[in-house]
Amino acid sequence: MKFIQKLSVIGLSLCILSIVFSSTSMATKIDTEEYLNSVNQKIKNEVPNYKSDSAKIVAQETKTVMIKTERDDKSLLEQKSKEFEEKMKIEQKAFIEEGLKKATTLQDVEKVKSEAANLLNKEKELFKEESEQYVKKVIDTEKVNLAMISSSYKTVMDDFFTFKKHKFYYYDVTKKEFVPNNKVSATDEVREFEKKHQEDTILKDNPINNFILFIFLGLLCIIPLLICNRQKNKA
Repeated sequence: MKFIQKLSVIGLSLCILSIVFSSTSMATKIDTEEYLNSVNQKIKNEVPNYKSDSAKIVAQETKTVMIKTERDDKSLLEQKSKEFEEKMKIEQKAFIEEGLKKATTLQDVEKVKSEAANLLNKEKELFKEESEQYVKKVIDTEKVNLAMISSSYKTVMDDFFTFKKHKFYYYDVTKKEFVPNNKVSATDEVREFEKKHQEDTILKDNPINNFILFIFLGLLCIIPLLICNRQKNKA
């Protein structure tokens, strides 16, 4: 009786494990199909001579990574620009008012306006030179659930020749969008993934291309001979 109970427990455990493994496998399959569809669409949009639906996922890994992005913080520049504009409005107004008090002719008025414009341009040039110090480099960090994908695909030329290509793609699982490669190239996980799958980038020539080329070359040699023989027979 105890033996039968043990068998029942073992059987039940195996059933539970089987359900867990099958669920995990199904989830992975669904994820792979989603990534493949997205990769297909991306290549289709980017590669003019892409052979439709030829993309394959050679390998994939999903990890949570920290992406660092460098950007220019221009908040201080915007503040200084507003202060500069307000300052120049006041100075321009004061300069013109003072000049008009001394102006006695229309030429004097035009001269005041011209000098005010020149003064404003000079101040703007000086501020432009100083503005570089108001822009600060800032590094933003973002935690991303990233699917790293090694994918191969085919391109078609002249309706005959097919060429196998390869590229790494990085997909934000949460946002369901691709992340530019240059944005994650410095990430340790991405470097490790590309290093691990470096062999995927080594592609062999399509033997069919060589076969078609051989046929074309053969025809180029045979056709002239046939024409020559036909002309000899007529003579």
